[in-house]
This record gives sequence, structure tokens and C-alpha cells, in this order.
Amino acid sequence: MVTRFELVLEHEDTFIFQLRTKDGDIVLRGLGSNSKIMTQNELLHLRRAVKDNSRLVPHVGSDGSHFLIIKDDDGSALARSSKTKSKPELDAMTEFILQATDSPMIDLTKRRRNAS
Repeated sequence: MVTRFELVLEHEDTFIFQLRTKDGDIVLRGLGSNSKIMTQNELLHLRRAVKDNSRLVPHVGSDGSHFLIIKDDDGSALARSSKTKSKPELDAMTEFILQATDSPMIDLTKRRRNAS
């Protein structure tokens, strides 16, 4: 498997994009939309947003975990990273996300609908 963005359908009415590593781990997920086109548009916004460090906002959860929120031009959240145990792990994941921004997008929604 190669590093890629996937467009998936969850709960029969929510489209999301997610970034999957070559090992199959999901490191970033969009917030979801009821429109496939809007979700594809959010991915385009994400690809642009990661070029601006001010839109990459690290957070620490109440459980001490670390995660990243990527924000759009208007300040709204576009995506959230997986949780990590430490800041150095989050920094490494952030670097991976930045390098993977131009990865291909695979539409898995067709496969799910055909299986229904």
C-alpha cells in the first residue's frame, strides 16, 4: 500500500477524507460532510492550508495526548490528526503529513455503495 488520501463514506450519510500511511495507519481525518463534493473541496483546502504554519495548531488533550488541528482560511477546522503520546511524536507526524500532502486521493465510496 502507498501513502494516500482516501475518500470514504461513514454511516451511509457522512463523507470524510483520511490520510493513510503505507503501513495502513490513519494519521489525519477530515471532519466530515454530507456531500462528496464538499469533502473533496475540503481536501483541496487542506492541501493549501498546510503550506501556512499558522494553520497547523497543536493541542494537548485532557488525557495528555497530543494532536494537530489544521485550519482553513476562515479559522474553521479542516482536519484532525491522530493522537500521539508526546510532542516529539506529534512533530514527527506533522512532518509526515506535510510531506504527504500531495499524495493521491482514492475514492472508496463507490466500493462501499456497491457492497450495499
